[in-house]
Amino acid sequence: RYTTTTTTRITPAYSSPHTAITIPLTILSWNISNAQPSSSSPNPHQRARESSRLIRLACLEANAGTPPSSRRPSTSSTSSHGSRTRQPPPDIIALQESPYPTWGDEEFGSSGYVSMGTQMTHCGYVDLLLRSELARTSRPLPLRVGAQSTQQSVISDIAVNLPSVATTILLPNRTRVAVSSSHLAPFKENAALRAYQCQSLMKILSDECDNCIVIGDMNMRASEDKMVEKFDNKSWIDAWKECGSDKSVKFTWDSFVNNYHDGGFRFKARFDRCYVRGGGNDGLLGVNYYGLMGNRPVGKEDGGGSRGDYLSDHFGLVVKVDVGGTATVSEEEKKEEIVDLSGDD
Repeated sequence: RYTTTTTTRITPAYSSPHTAITIPLTILSWNISNAQPSSSSPNPHQRARESSRLIRLACLEANAGTPPSSRRPSTSSTSSHGSRTRQPPPDIIALQESPYPTWGDEEFGSSGYVSMGTQMTHCGYVDLLLRSELARTSRPLPLRVGAQSTQQSVISDIAVNLPSVATTILLPNRTRVAVSSSHLAPFKENAALRAYQCQSLMKILSDECDNCIVIGDMNMRASEDKMVEKFDNKSWIDAWKECGSDKSVKFTWDSFVNNYHDGGFRFKARFDRCYVRGGGNDGLLGVNYYGLMGNRPVGKEDGGGSRGDYLSDHFGLVVKVDVGGTATVSEEEKKEEIVDLSGDD
């Protein structure tokens, strides 16, 4: 899965060949609404029994039908039914509103994923699952900060856990990446608290390494975009905007088509976000793909059939990044390489 090129770095004292390795990562994020059945489900009792399995399959097939490297967005469904081009499952699965702390391990452990930890939020738990080969070189990050009073807008001395789980991963190209799964404070009136939570998380991750991915149900409104984009000398990039701001994949909440909840005000929102930060001496991280998953109704073969029947009230995100880095070529590898320096003549 690695893209490899050979380069030669020259200094006044010596020259030494290196292998530049770019590693692609696929990250999925989904608020799974505590794995509860939709109010539009034809048989809520049956769906309650099947929801966990259907959510797991949807996550594992989220990479199906997507290009390995593209800036074009995708609205393709990643449900468990339908014909798809077979691709590896996501490298990282970030869950919000997981029903209980061990749910992720129970559902995805047999598929080769390891949970980096869970954290209780205002609704359910956040979880961060890595494929086992990534988990072997990862290290969980503690996320305790001072608590903020929403009434007084001041920070107290009480240490609290952010509504997030984070880890650092050392990739084979020796680039270290920090990744988090988040479920920030809800409701419009909590914009100040969300700003504090988001900026605190971003500072912890960026203090740890240069290459960072913040993803999850951020509960943000459009008016909050500038708060993130201006933070830390504008070093954080909105993945959706980086991939062209395509309106067909903008909204992760659309109660006009998704009738998960019975009644209520209908609206669209981009609650779920992915922000990335890349660069520095230890590598470079860039977004090359942004799409949605879980954005088609459950099919009849899976106990659905209603147009408004979805597995969750949120659509999920599928984001692909390329992580650059340089690994020194060993003496054994040097002997095996043949480098043509003669040119076209």
